[in-house]
Amino acid sequence: MIIQLPGNVRAPAAAREFVRANLEAILTTAHQSLGDDLALIVSELVTNSVHAEARTIEVEVRVDDECIEVHVTDDAGGWPTVQAATVDSLDGRGLEIVDQLADSWRTESRARGKSVIATRRRPE
Repeated sequence: MIIQLPGNVRAPAAAREFVRANLEAILTTAHQSLGDDLALIVSELVTNSVHAEARTIEVEVRVDDECIEVHVTDDAGGWPTVQAATVDSLDGRGLEIVDQLADSWRTESRARGKSVIATRRRPE
């Protein structure tokens, strides 16, 4: 399940909706919070891509028996790093949120840009 989005202010909302729509049939009502967490993770990662001035953003959801992975790939320069946001900071919390909600996450270099992959285990 893949969607390509333009790197603009509408991309985070479109990415959230894409994730929710694709996980709706997979997750039971009892596990809807997992879908919400993954939608928020993707939203934060796509927002970072937009702030990094990506022209194109690709969101992919991969599901297997054990886990759900979300991949956010962009063509922007730079490398995502966790920042120490203060109480008064207006931004800088995105990767901290991802770090709290994902079981694991990593960044991989691409020919143009990078991919950030976040993983959550599927409930039993």
